[in-house]
Amino acid sequence: MRSLPAGARWVFGTGFLLIAAGLVRFGWPLGTVGLVLVATAALWAELGTGARLRGMRQWLQDREGPVTLPGADAWEALESELRYHLKHRNRRIRELRGRLEKLEDLARDLPVGVALLDSEGRLQEANDKAYHLLAVDPERGTGQKLQGWLREPDLQALFTASGADIRQATAPYRPDPSRTLAFTCTRKEGGTLLLVVEEITERIRLQKMREDFVANASHELKSPLTSLRGFAETLLSEPDLPEEQRQEFLRIMADQIQRMQSLVDDLLTLSRLEADTADVPETPVPLGHLLGALADDHRILAEQRGIALSIPPSEEAEGTRVFGDADSLGRALGNLVDNAIKYTPEGGAVAVSLEPRPGEQEVAIHVADTGIGIPEHHLPRLTERFYRVDKGRSRELGGTGLGLSIAKHILHRHGGRLEATSRVGEGSTFTAVLPDRLGVSTAIRSRSYRLSQS
Repeated sequence: MRSLPAGARWVFGTGFLLIAAGLVRFGWPLGTVGLVLVATAALWAELGTGARLRGMRQWLQDREGPVTLPGADAWEALESELRYHLKHRNRRIRELRGRLEKLEDLARDLPVGVALLDSEGRLQEANDKAYHLLAVDPERGTGQKLQGWLREPDLQALFTASGADIRQATAPYRPDPSRTLAFTCTRKEGGTLLLVVEEITERIRLQKMREDFVANASHELKSPLTSLRGFAETLLSEPDLPEEQRQEFLRIMADQIQRMQSLVDDLLTLSRLEADTADVPETPVPLGHLLGALADDHRILAEQRGIALSIPPSEEAEGTRVFGDADSLGRALGNLVDNAIKYTPEGGAVAVSLEPRPGEQEVAIHVADTGIGIPEHHLPRLTERFYRVDKGRSRELGGTGLGLSIAKHILHRHGGRLEATSRVGEGSTFTAVLPDRLGVSTAIRSRSYRLSQS
C-alpha cells in the first residue's frame, strides 16, 4: 500500500469500506460502487507505478549511461540494469582505489615534500618528507597552521599572493639554519595551496664550488700569464739587455710555462676521471711494485729537501695486492707522498706503511709526515679543487691545488676512499684505503670519503 500514490491509497481504502458495508448491511448496490472504486484505484496505481518506473529507468540511464537489458517485465529489466550498473560501479571503485593507493605510495616515496594547505595556510594533507622538512609532527599536523613558516619574510608573498601562478622562495630549515629549503607554491581552485618543499643545501654547495672553481682556475692561469707577458715585453723592448739578466728572465718564463702546463694537465686528468663512467679493470696490482715506484720517484726530492723518506721494501708487501689500473693508483699514492714531502720542514720525516684489513677485505696505505699539520676546520674541504690551507706557501712550493682532488677521484673509481688525520705542529697522516679482493672494488664502490681530526 505504501508504494501506491496517496490518492490511490485513499480511493482503494474507501472502496474496500463500501464493499464491506454492502455485504454486511446495505446490499449489492453499495458493494458495486465499492468495486468500481477499487478497480479505479488499481488502474491509478498501475499507471502511477509505470510512470515512476519509467522515470527511475530514465534517471538511471542519464546518470550511469544508456543501457537496455531484457526482462520478462519492466521490473525485471530495471533489476537487471541496477545489477549491471552496480557491478560496473564496484569495478570502477576498485580501479580508483588501486590508483589512489599507487598515488599515495608515489607521494610517500617522493624525495621532496608535497603538502596541501587550505586558503589560510592550514595543513590538510602531506607526505612524510613534507612533515620532516616543515618540522611538523605527523600525529598532530593535520589542521595545524604553519605559523612559523608564514612569518618567514621570504615566504610571506608565497602564501599570500593570489592567482594560479607558480611562486618560489627559499628559507633556512628551522631546526638547522645551516640547511636551506626551496618552496614552490601554487594556488588551486577554491583557494587551496599546493606546496612542494625540497632541500637544496647540497645544490647550493655544488654551485658555490663551481663558482669557486671558475674563479680559482682563472686566477691560477692569470698569474703566470701576467708574468710571462711582462717578461716577454721586457725582452722585446730591450734588445740590449745583459745576457745574464736575459737568461734569468727566460728561466722564470720557463718555470711559469711549466706551472701552467702542470695546471692544465691536472685539470684534464680531473675532467677525464669525472667523465669516465666505465669500471676500472680488475687487474691484480702487486703493492710491492707500487711501493718500489714510489721510492724511486720521490727519493731524490726527499734528499733535496732534507727529509727522511721511509717506504717498506717490496718484500714486506709480497702477496698483498689491490686491483685496478697500476698507473692511476701510482699517481694517487704519488700525490700523497709528494704533498707530505713538500709540507714537511727540513729534518722531518715521511713514512709510508701498510695495514692489511682482512676482515674488511681491504688494505690501507698510510702516508704519515712530521710536517706543519692541518687545522681542524680545513679538513672537510681538503679535496676540493684549488683548496689550499696556506695559499702563499702552496704556490711557493709549486702546487696546483688539485693533487688531493685527483687522488680522491682515483681511489673512488677503484672502490676505495681517502682518510686523513692531523694535529697542528705534529704532522698529518693521509690513508688510501683500497679493496684487496677481486670484484670487491665494483661491488662496494664508495661515493664518499672521510676526513677527520684525531
